[in-house]
Amino acid sequence: MTAKRVAKSAVEWAAFFERVPPNQREAYRAFKSKSDLFVAKVHRFPENLPQIDFAAYAGKLNNPAMLAEFEKSYKALAISYPKDKANLKNQIDADEKATAIVTQKHIAEVRKVISDATTMLAKIDSVPAPNIMTNEMYADYFPDQARNPWERPTFWPHTKSYQPENDHHAIH
Repeated sequence: MTAKRVAKSAVEWAAFFERVPPNQREAYRAFKSKSDLFVAKVHRFPENLPQIDFAAYAGKLNNPAMLAEFEKSYKALAISYPKDKANLKNQIDADEKATAIVTQKHIAEVRKVISDATTMLAKIDSVPAPNIMTNEMYADYFPDQARNPWERPTFWPHTKSYQPENDHHAIH
């Protein structure tokens, strides 16, 4: 055989198990047992072809040319290790690099969202409690919602429902 037998598994099963969600552990165990079964089947067979003593057959066969041809064919026999055309190492490495780039962009976007949220929380935490806030403080913190009688005069009781643009209190 041209390939060496794999002595150690390429899969780190313990590290793989740590990444499996709890609800998929049974499927993982079934997958691992199937993999172990396949590996055991492969290891049941010898790594190399058994040696045949052709000299012992030389006296027993009438046709030495046929024995020589059998010996030549047997020694020329080479079983190659199959190629995995679906999972080429270069393609996997390229996919991994592309995914790493996308992941880094996503991490940067999420960090920006976290930064914006932290800034917003800092602003919210700086606002005094409603029972401490005065009208002037309210106007400083919320200028678009504060009462401004010079630019936007209102009528008593100064709520939206009683203002002229909300003319639902008109007498019909």
